[in-house]
Formats: sequence, structure tokens, C-alpha cells
Amino acid sequence: MNEVQAFVSALHIQDSERVACPTCSPTRKKWNAKEMVVTRLDHAWVYHCHHCGENGSVFFDKPKFVERKLSAVPSPTITQNTLQEPHYQYLKTRGISKATADKMKLFAASKYFSRLNRETQAIGFPYYRNGALTSAKYRSIEEKDFTQDVGGAHDFFGIDLVDVKQPIVIVEGEIDALTGMECGIPNVISVPSGAPIKVADGKVSASEDKKFSFVWNAFEILNKAPYIIIATDNDSPGQALAEELSRRIGKHRCRLTSLTAKDLNEVFLTSGADSVKQIINAAEPYPVEGLSSASKFEERLNDLWTKGTGKGCSTGFSNLDKIYTIVPGQLTIVTGYPSHGKSNFVDQLMVNLARQHDWKFAVCSFENQPEIHISRFMEIYENKRFFEGSSRMTDIEKDRAFKWVMDHFLFMDSETVEPATLDSILNRAQGAVARMGIRGLVIDPYNYIDLKSVDGNETLAISNMLTRVQSFAKAFGVHVWFVAHPAKVNRSGTELPRPDGMSISGSMAWWAKADCGLTVHRNQKDVEIAVWKCRYRWVGTAGETKLAYDRVTGTYNEAVDNF
Repeated sequence: MNEVQAFVSALHIQDSERVACPTCSPTRKKWNAKEMVVTRLDHAWVYHCHHCGENGSVFFDKPKFVERKLSAVPSPTITQNTLQEPHYQYLKTRGISKATADKMKLFAASKYFSRLNRETQAIGFPYYRNGALTSAKYRSIEEKDFTQDVGGAHDFFGIDLVDVKQPIVIVEGEIDALTGMECGIPNVISVPSGAPIKVADGKVSASEDKKFSFVWNAFEILNKAPYIIIATDNDSPGQALAEELSRRIGKHRCRLTSLTAKDLNEVFLTSGADSVKQIINAAEPYPVEGLSSASKFEERLNDLWTKGTGKGCSTGFSNLDKIYTIVPGQLTIVTGYPSHGKSNFVDQLMVNLARQHDWKFAVCSFENQPEIHISRFMEIYENKRFFEGSSRMTDIEKDRAFKWVMDHFLFMDSETVEPATLDSILNRAQGAVARMGIRGLVIDPYNYIDLKSVDGNETLAISNMLTRVQSFAKAFGVHVWFVAHPAKVNRSGTELPRPDGMSISGSMAWWAKADCGLTVHRNQKDVEIAVWKCRYRWVGTAGETKLAYDRVTGTYNEAVDNF
């Protein structure tokens, strides 16, 4: 292992990040410019510097799916000088005392700031994990600008001081965290990277998902606290950050504040510590369940009035979009006879959503080994065969497709002698939300799940199962596709009649509990996609269309002669 490989290995990056290249950055004026991209694949870290061209890979043992272990973080070399009077004076303008600054081990440093295009004096905010210094962020005391050490921070600021027996308050920046401490509020922590940059319709863009690894790193600590109070900034990015944090932590465990100013620090400076404490104490549970006043939904109602409901995300097929689109927080039931392409169709939807909207998915597929399923996703992505034969992908295409699949999919390992339970699936899915920010979950097929019998009543057991799945979808903003086989149907002539929700084995609940329901039905020429239920007319409508199926690559395309 050479020096660059040792450097990459020590980073223990979990997804994909830009870091300063150890080969060329020491000789450059902007020594901390992050030109090297390090990406974690299933079996290795792959790195490439866009400045000097340094590239290669570092292999490691394949980890299991959901190991709730914190990623190892190297101990960086950080020069920590003692804060001087100018630093304390700057903090004083933000209402932060010397005692609070010293308690949080703030330090002085001279750093280069890209926006200022020069080196200047700064205050360092150290990030600790298990007592070890892992990173630092810096704020210029001359003009407002920020920078951070190579690799960036991947933990909450202040997480090491948290008492898990008390509620935890999450804010948007280090100054807001110090403000809470200044006001005597315990357990105040800050996200390491501020509010997301890309926000649409009040939600974080899926392309920002990888920046939330700090939630996964603190997942066990957050779960031990009685509840979480989210006090992010009172603007569109801040509210989108609150929505994404609550989605990953679990909305049922979160309370939201209503700020009277932009952020906690501004409330403190204008109204005092009592106002800050009053805001924190008045935080209300996230509106997931229970009774709520209509006033709580006034802002959403106004959005409906001005923007309308819009449409869900595209399926990737213009003809299918006319009758079915995809919305986070809903449940789609997919049925059809064996070997009619149900699973392939759902795979195609996932690839289309990942490609077009950067969605991430957790896949619970009982009938496919993960490596076989991965090869199928790769075939759909490249529109070429993985195995030997005509139209086989090249080595370069194989590596490119594999990396793309690893960036967008997590697989639930079902290689066990014990039958799968819904609890185990939803627990792992919740971990996937926290770890990767998944927006889609596939359970295929349902009959592998060990249902909790309700006095031997299968219908009631299925109804309860679907209620829990739908509740999970709404609470975590995840669209769930549930694949279910129809009951045995008597053949009419040479053709099998096309099944619908009422044909599914076990219960009428499949029809009643679905937000959307569709059938994949293959005939001699092409494949019929029939939507037999759509709860909301802005999402879709009952109807049918056709897709053409390419048997060589296992992909779907729009048929020429649609219904």
C-alpha cells in the first residue's frame, strides 16, 4: 500500500466525498482545494484527483448491511492556538461568553478562505467523537466566511457532551449551539454543514442525501434520548433541513420549534435568554398522528392554493405517467402472475427514479440473491447484458454500472433460517433512511413474511401488516412498493384473466389499504400495466397502457401502439 492508498484508507469514507489530494495539494497555493474524489464501493474505495490525475483503489472486506457501527475517523493534525482578545470580542458580538467558548474548546487559527481569497484569523470549532478530535470548522473574525479541514466534519457539533437521558436540541450552526448553551439549555448540538443548498417545494433534493451521514453516525445516541427538538433556521432551507432531519430520525420522535426570528442567536440578541428557552420549551410534536388544529396546516393549504398539488415523480414512461406517478409517503401494491414481469417492472421503476431524481432505495427481495439483483440493476442502467452473450457490457461499463448501483441501493440480506418478520424489515428500512436517506422501499413478495396471527384470522393479520407499512411510509417519507401474488385463478380459454387488487391471495385489505394499485400482465406481444386504484387523482387514475419488454436486457420501453 503506497502513501496515497494509506491516506485514502485512513479516511474511512462511507459514501463519496471530495478531499484535498495528498500528492499535489502541498505544492499548490490553494493547498486545501478539494480536487480528489474518493468513492466507497461495495468492496473498495476508488479515488481520482481531477488536478494531478492521481488515481487507484483500496480494497477492504465487504461489510454486512446494517451494522450500527460508527465509521472510523483518522486523527487529523489540527493546530489549536489559544483564543485571544479579538476572538473573544467577536464572540461577544454574538452573545457568546468566554466561559462558553472555553467549555467547548474553541481555538484560534490562521486559515485560508476561498471567498476572501486570502489567509486570515479565524475561530476554530472542534468536532469530537468518543473524546477524540475528528475535524474542525473555521469562521473568519474579519468577514463572514467559513472553511473546514480536509475530509470535513461528519458528526454533530457537541455530540460528545450529550446526556441521552435528556431531550436533544438540534440547531443549524455552531453559533446557535453555543447560544443554547449560553441560555442554560442542555444537550444542544449543531449539524456540521448547515442547511442544504438544493431545496425544492420545501424538501431537500435527493442529490443532497449523502451529506447527512452525521445522522447515521449519531443514530444510537439519538435513539436513546426521550425525544428530539429541532430548532433550525426560520427560512426555506432551514425548514427543509428540519423536514429531512425528522424524516431520518423518525417524525414520531421529533418536536418542532416556531422561531420568532431567523435563528436562535438572533432571538437571543434581540429578546434575551428567556425567549430562547420559551421557544425550546414550546416545541410541538411533529404532526404525524393525533388531533391537530386546522391552523397547523394553513401554510400547506396556501401552497395548495397557489401551486396546486402538482404531480408525483415520473415513472420514466410518458404513457404510464398519464395514469400513475410516484409520491413519497405512499404505498403501491403490485400484483400479477408469476413470470409476468412484476419484479422486473419495479426494478425498472427504481432505476428510472434513481437516474432521473437521484432517489435511493432499500430492497427486500426474498426471491433474488443480492449479487443477481445487482447484476439486473446494472443491465437496466446500461441497457446491456451482464452475462455472456450478445450486447454484453464492457469492463468499463460494468464498473461504472456497479458504482452507480452502490450509490443508490441497499440490500436487505435474507439469508437466514428464521422467517422474515415485518419488524425486522421496517427496522432495517428505518436504518436505511438514517444511513442513506432512502426514498423508496421494495418488499417482494409478501408471502415470505411471517405474519403475526390475530386469533388465526389471516385477513386481520394482513390488514394490520399493511396498516403498519403505510404508517412507516408516511412517517419516513418513503414510497413503498409491496409485491403480492394473486390467488389461483381459473383459466378462461387460452388466456389468463388479468388480476387486480381483489384477486390477491389472502385479503380484501390489499385493495382497501393501497394508495395505488397496479397489475403487470404479460400477453403474447407486450406487457399491460393496469392501474386499478389511485387514491388521489393528482397522482394518477385508473387506466391501462402497454410497455414493450426486451428479453435480452430485461428492460422495459414504451410500446409503439399504446392503449
